[in-house]
Amino acid sequence: MEDQNYSLPLSLDRIVAGQPHPKCPDREAIHQHLYLLMVTHFDENRFDSRYGCALWDHDFSVLSQIKWKDLIRESLEEAVNTYERRLTNIKIRVEMEEFEVLTKTNNYVRKRVGIEIKATIRRTNEPFIFFERIFISPLSIE
Repeated sequence: MEDQNYSLPLSLDRIVAGQPHPKCPDREAIHQHLYLLMVTHFDENRFDSRYGCALWDHDFSVLSQIKWKDLIRESLEEAVNTYERRLTNIKIRVEMEEFEVLTKTNNYVRKRVGIEIKATIRRTNEPFIFFERIFISPLSIE
């Protein structure tokens, strides 16, 4: 069953040319799918408006850091349980850091979100760990 998944990004030019599309192992495909769930906002997928997570709906919310992290964690848990059926025993941890970025013209505060997902691959019963960090909320300070 390994290497039965198409890798991202899709190479439509290869498909149109009749060439085979690159494939990847299950672990990489699951990782790519979790990343896609994380960076997709609701209503972005025209076939399923619930696909994605609340990260982009609340990147500028004025909530306490604890409530914000809980909201994002709960949204990701729902998304992973709904759309990534290859995983079981899913545990999600959300961390957030703020960085002040100084430039010659402006100062910016950037939030960096770290998402860790620990789970078990259902088919093989092997442990799986996903960890990614992304920057959000480019706030400007003058």
